Amino acid sequence: MIAWALVALPAITAALLLVVSRWGTLTALLAVLSSLGSLGLALAALPRTAKGAAPFAEDRAVGPGRVMGGLDLPFALSLSGTAVFLVLIVSLVVAAVQVYSAWFLAEDARRGSFHTTVALFSAAMTLLVLSSDLFLTIVGWEVMGWCSYLLIGHWSGRPGPRRAAHTSFMVTRIADIGFLLGMAVLVAGARSSSRSGVLAHWSGDGASGLHDLSLTAALVLIVVGVLGKAAQLPFHNWLLDAMEGPTPASALIHAATMVAAGTIVLARLLPLLTEDGGRPARLLLGVAVSVTMVLAALCALLEPDLKRLLAWSTISQVGVMLAPLAVAGTGALGGALGHLYGHAIFKALLFLVIGWLGLTRGSTRIADLVGAARQHPVALGAWAAGLASLAGVPMLLGGMSKEDVVAASSDGQTVLSRLVLVALLVTAVLSAAYATRALLVTATGDEEDGRRHAVLPPAVAVVLVVLGLLSVLGGLALRWLPEAAHVPLPLFGGLVLAVLLGIGLGWLLHTRLGPRGLPRVGAGLGVDTVYRVVLVHPVLALARLVTHLDREVLDSYVGGLTRVALGGSALGERTHRRARPVIGLTLVGLGLLGAAGITVLVVGVTP
Repeated sequence: MIAWALVALPAITAALLLVVSRWGTLTALLAVLSSLGSLGLALAALPRTAKGAAPFAEDRAVGPGRVMGGLDLPFALSLSGTAVFLVLIVSLVVAAVQVYSAWFLAEDARRGSFHTTVALFSAAMTLLVLSSDLFLTIVGWEVMGWCSYLLIGHWSGRPGPRRAAHTSFMVTRIADIGFLLGMAVLVAGARSSSRSGVLAHWSGDGASGLHDLSLTAALVLIVVGVLGKAAQLPFHNWLLDAMEGPTPASALIHAATMVAAGTIVLARLLPLLTEDGGRPARLLLGVAVSVTMVLAALCALLEPDLKRLLAWSTISQVGVMLAPLAVAGTGALGGALGHLYGHAIFKALLFLVIGWLGLTRGSTRIADLVGAARQHPVALGAWAAGLASLAGVPMLLGGMSKEDVVAASSDGQTVLSRLVLVALLVTAVLSAAYATRALLVTATGDEEDGRRHAVLPPAVAVVLVVLGLLSVLGGLALRWLPEAAHVPLPLFGGLVLAVLLGIGLGWLLHTRLGPRGLPRVGAGLGVDTVYRVVLVHPVLALARLVTHLDREVLDSYVGGLTRVALGGSALGERTHRRARPVIGLTLVGLGLLGAAGITVLVVGVTP
């Protein structure tokens, strides 16, 4: 029952916070205490999981179980070392965000609603991680999408956040059509929503070509849904617009929830991706993430705003964590989930620091943050630790998780595996470059800027210290995840060389350009323009055409009939008033004779 308790605690908290949301301070206190309780419960559950068991073992699944319409619906949650460790990371990030939000939104009139939504978000992500039932996976997936809409649009009184929330909702919902259809195919074929039942039915040689074709269609549709939620091309632009929301929302969405959910779903379905029917889905996934990780890292290098730089970085790094699943070689699970864990820690840290820096300077533009990190030693140390981990410095958490990704992605001699490996190495260079430049800009510069000190609340400082230490030493906890492939020494040397090249490139750009930055690439790599040309403009044109037909064509016919009826009514009224009784009786008689003639005619024709 611990699995259900891990989901129930944040869910019940969300319901309670909704009731008391008018009292902001009380809501913040309850939210923080509940998040710390979830973290403690996950810590207590971790040693009780069986070591050496399968990554998503379901032998201890617990659920009410129902049979409805011929479908077996177990509604079960299961505990395994991998799943509980992921829940622990989610709980840690949520606790950090709740503590940080209590300070960041202290003057916000709607802070209670924000804390409530974060708690519900936590419950949905925990449900998805622990679920051994595809129906519950869908529930967690959809609730997270709704919560992200609320969090991004928290400042709904402003046009920017309101538009960003609508964009995120529409883009992810369009992609979710594929996700829901794909899941429906898998469940309908297996006649069960149990993950183990679905894997058993669809694994192995199909009885017919239709079996493999159905599996291919289902997995391709699910990958489309994952690409949408993970903000991969061509669905990436919603995550950039999401920067309009509060910084704690960005830390939550970018770190351990929402964008990382697709990695967990595909990790659970990895046995199907390795089937013959899964090859097209892996090809789609591999090409999409390879292109995305490189282009997004390049855009991060060119981005003049540090908060948007981190958004581009998230798009790129999520591609990195999905890459091993596309190759589906040895150690794919360990590589993908290991980088999910590492990215959750250092990206949450970086977003929380940039939120503080932005408040102290009133902007997150690079030109306005020169020397800003030197305003407080804790902020400087946390910022440096997070960026070093993001850059992939060896022995740090981010460096170790990237080594596992590269090792897993190099296990193969196919064109796809080579494409993914090259993209990973290029991304390593660019990631180290933009991380180095972000550090140099904020940690060096004008001495006058460096002497300005800002207050860092003790609770926030503790959060930054914990996340900073994990960014440096957190690689020791990777043993709780599935074992990753061992990176060959030549490949390790190539990865280290790529990081060194990136650091050198970042230093060169900083010395040559300073805080001026480079010209920003068009918003969203021009995908917004494509959306307008391909979707928005045609839809608006169709709407104008329908409006024209409705007003000028249909309304004209209806209006004409109305005018004829009104004219006839007026004529009849005038005739009735002026006519003599004899004329009226004559007209009635003629009408009766006509009706009688029609009746005789119909009866005579009918056999």
